[in-house]
Amino acid sequence: MTTKKTILMMRHAKSSWEDSSLRDFDRPLNSRGKRDAPRMGQFLIEKGMIPDQIFSSPAARAKATIMHVVKELEIDENEISWTENLYFSGAGAYTEAIQSADEQSEIVMTIGHNPMTEQVVEMLAGNRRSLRMPTAAIACFESDAESWGLVSPANCRLIWLQVPKEL
Repeated sequence: MTTKKTILMMRHAKSSWEDSSLRDFDRPLNSRGKRDAPRMGQFLIEKGMIPDQIFSSPAARAKATIMHVVKELEIDENEISWTENLYFSGAGAYTEAIQSADEQSEIVMTIGHNPMTEQVVEMLAGNRRSLRMPTAAIACFESDAESWGLVSPANCRLIWLQVPKEL
């Protein structure tokens, strides 16, 4: 029997461009980002979507986003796998993270950046349409793959896509 696998893909919340001396990697969240990230955590609680495993970019804005989310979800931050490839590599790094999930996990989450997050969301949705992933958006997929390593567009379907603006 196959256990349904759920994939949550989140783009980091809105970041600040105020300090032009900061490297892109170090940009913090702006006030809207600090407001949206916890709201998205609350949304996940309402949906009953508490991830078993989280892969996050270590870039400041992604890190701040997931820290707000896990605080709402009451998940220990030690559960987060800081995955540099989600910042430094392309869309394939997101697929690799998902496919590397522990088999006992039922809900896996990635937190990262565009255009990679958007590319993987579109790919998992079967490239049937253009899907926008604004800041702090979360896309939810279900997969009936036998194992995480076999997750692909062929066995995934988009369940919902939520943006903070619509909450």
